Amino acid sequence: MARDSEILGGECLPVVLVPGLLCDDRIWSRVVPDLSAPSIPVDLTSAGTLETMARLILDATPGRFILAGFSMGGMAALLAAAQAPGRIAGLVLVATHAGSEPPERKATRARQMMDAMNGGFDDIVERSLQPSYFAHRPCTDLAPERELVSRMATDLGVAMFRRHGLALMARPDLHAPIPEMRFPVIVLAGSEDRLVPTDRSRRVAGLAADGRFHLLAGCGHMVPLERPDAVVGHINALAARRVGDLA
Repeated sequence: MARDSEILGGECLPVVLVPGLLCDDRIWSRVVPDLSAPSIPVDLTSAGTLETMARLILDATPGRFILAGFSMGGMAALLAAAQAPGRIAGLVLVATHAGSEPPERKATRARQMMDAMNGGFDDIVERSLQPSYFAHRPCTDLAPERELVSRMATDLGVAMFRRHGLALMARPDLHAPIPEMRFPVIVLAGSEDRLVPTDRSRRVAGLAADGRFHLLAGCGHMVPLERPDAVVGHINALAARRVGDLA
């Protein structure tokens, strides 16, 4: 079946996908197969600051693109969009917000990084991080997705956990540039997200000139794995909207 961009003969803009903390392109594995546009994953392995992450996003492809970021990746996506607004055709922010790291969260993160460096990484993933990732459900529910999250954390390891933790602790507040963004900004949040309060996500959409907030009932923090249908639907709608503008 031909894509809308092929039918209309318009420009097919790629979708750049940015992962979150202790995640790689596998976080989008339930999303990518159903996208109507080509996708480009961003590798944040080498990044030690949000500014470096933003540069990697902007270097992922020339020209204009649709940008989607999850959690930490959403913060980096916001910074990239602020730095090069003319290249962004639409922004999808998933389980994220625009605030800087509050002092109490910095203290918790610093303790976690210290424990991880002293051999407690697996315990932190299992006892501190995993329980907060998904909505409250039986452990057997979403078992493959839970296993995938554990596998990504194990594969990416302690060094990346520390590197990205430091980047999050030092991140700037990103609210100021949002009202100047003239492209669509879609914010998706899980009603049971225990890491990102929904009011913080809602604020981002409220500040955007063309912002829309969508609360996903019964969904936790891992939106791309828990509700890939919602993520796909909103990205594809943006892609179709851009094709319509260009045709």
